[in-house]
Amino acid sequence: MEWKWSKANEKSLAQFVSDRTVELLKLSTSPFDLVQTPDGRLKLVQNIYEQLLRQGIQYAYEKYHPEVETQRIRTPAEVLKTPGEGTCLDLALLFCGLCFGYELLPLLIVIEGHALAAVSLNHKRQEWNGFARDRNLFNSTELFRGDENHRELQKLIEDGAYVAVECTGFAHTQSFTGSMPEAVGRTTQGTLTFERAIAAGREQLENSGREFQFAIDIAVAHYNWKIEPAALSEQPEQPSQPANPPSAPSPPVTFNISGGNITNLAGSGGIHYQEAPNQIRKIQG
Repeated sequence: MEWKWSKANEKSLAQFVSDRTVELLKLSTSPFDLVQTPDGRLKLVQNIYEQLLRQGIQYAYEKYHPEVETQRIRTPAEVLKTPGEGTCLDLALLFCGLCFGYELLPLLIVIEGHALAAVSLNHKRQEWNGFARDRNLFNSTELFRGDENHRELQKLIEDGAYVAVECTGFAHTQSFTGSMPEAVGRTTQGTLTFERAIAAGREQLENSGREFQFAIDIAVAHYNWKIEPAALSEQPEQPSQPANPPSAPSPPVTFNISGGNITNLAGSGGIHYQEAPNQIRKIQG
């Protein structure tokens, strides 16, 4: 199975975020305990990030597609299992899916040529349609975009209402050079610590060299816009078998009739059960 995104339909990126992604990555701590408070939610975001660091994911470039308006998206299984790699967009979608599945409220953020994530620290998933100001900003039928919204998002992060996360930080790479936020502070393994990843996330939104494009609140996209998440995987095929597979011959059964009782002396070995329309841009990362 392969996912393909039509870049002209920016909102449709939300279909590639699935809360079922948590089935592929278990945490060592209880998410239920952590998701109840702002401090706990930050710890939960950190736990998700650091668990991803342990997966050995490699940074990769966009998979080729002959149509420039279409981008191939790696599924969570492709990122986490085989081949274990992803672009900035693949990684941000994966991270949003994990956060959403662990009852957090993530944002997918797209800037010029790059993608990252942010997570609400003030609210959990069940509070997605609350009346707080930071929820009203995103709970709209319109895509969250424009200079004013960009400034609002920066302020939410500065005030601690949201934490931004540079998602390429949990992928190993030695290919990043220069002064872009995702390149600065890489460890010898080619990754970013959680502290550096959230600093880089904030810096991405302050980077005048990468224009803010839009942000998608995943809960709003799924519940308000009614965007259904794509299936994580196809049903695995069952190995073909003969219509009536031969069964092993049953051992002879001997009965002892005594006092009106019938006793099987041979056992039961023979018994078997069956049953944007805006400009088209690559989000390479």
